[in-house]
Amino acid sequence: MNVAKFRKQININSKVIVEGKEYKIKQLVKFRLADGDWYMKLFFTDGNVLADDLGENIFILVKKIETDFELPFPKKLVYQNKEFKFSYDARAVAEEVFGEGVFRVGDSEKFWDYEAEDGSYLSLGIDDKTGKRMDLVGKIVKQVDVTVINQI
Repeated sequence: MNVAKFRKQININSKVIVEGKEYKIKQLVKFRLADGDWYMKLFFTDGNVLADDLGENIFILVKKIETDFELPFPKKLVYQNKEFKFSYDARAVAEEVFGEGVFRVGDSEKFWDYEAEDGSYLSLGIDDKTGKRMDLVGKIVKQVDVTVINQI
């Protein structure tokens, strides 16, 4: 499923299948970036998180981790014996929120994203409201590996 179609179909009652595994959504958040772009972030009941990237037409499936990386973050990081290269940083504000979870409308996060050559993904983040870190690790998921099932 491509990201544009995903965005039209997804809602808090949807189930999402990623690479053959079914996930139930706990919270769905639409984040707005300073440049006007936006992305969806789905927090699943099992602790995994799925974010979309319309520009790249991909999805990123990650889970929360704890790291010792400190600001300012370098352009290259090594985590779990993999080299990650910096790809993007931004601040995003929660514009729409559905379900229970971490974010409320108006909350924001700052993040620094990194990618490894094998498609692994590392996101170092800070919740602006609490100042707590929200570091995530996972992988890039191709659009063909994501399906939305809407409940009746």
